[in-house]
Amino acid sequence: MESVNLHDLGMFIESEIYIIQSEMSNLVSKHSSQNNHLKLNEEIEDDLSEELDLIYEGNFEKGILVIYEASHLEPDLREFLFNILGAVKCSLKDVALSSAESIEEVTVQKIEELAPNKIIVFGKLNHPIFHLKQVNYEIRNEDGVEYLFADDLRSISMNIDLKKSLWAKLQVLFEVSR
Repeated sequence: MESVNLHDLGMFIESEIYIIQSEMSNLVSKHSSQNNHLKLNEEIEDDLSEELDLIYEGNFEKGILVIYEASHLEPDLREFLFNILGAVKCSLKDVALSSAESIEEVTVQKIEELAPNKIIVFGKLNHPIFHLKQVNYEIRNEDGVEYLFADDLRSISMNIDLKKSLWAKLQVLFEVSR
């Protein structure tokens, strides 16, 4: 049965309508509950329709997305990352550098719209992209995009074996000769 409010009833009832004082609070709470529910649904729909764009540093000239685990890069890790990029003939103008925090706020579709040809992930990520990871330091090609997952930058910077593993795969990914 369809719910009818007092205004709707007033359209076809010609006599006056009286509300009993004791029932007033029930009507008001029911009416405000319905309005709040409708407003909440509208807010959820608005939130879903407003997809966030990916926030990143760099000019993305070579179509390389670099994701690091953290909300920001500490100066020493930033320098370490730029040394890594420099070793494969890349700089900030060539990549889109984004934090895991920023990536986690966007949909896969937003990343696909960016159209990277390489995605390098340092550390863990709570995003569907991370489901593509099988093991660290393995290059995986998925729909024309090459993925490389590695440990977080802090761990790599402090461990020579991890540095060697990363360098070996970066040479393959960027076709760098020794």
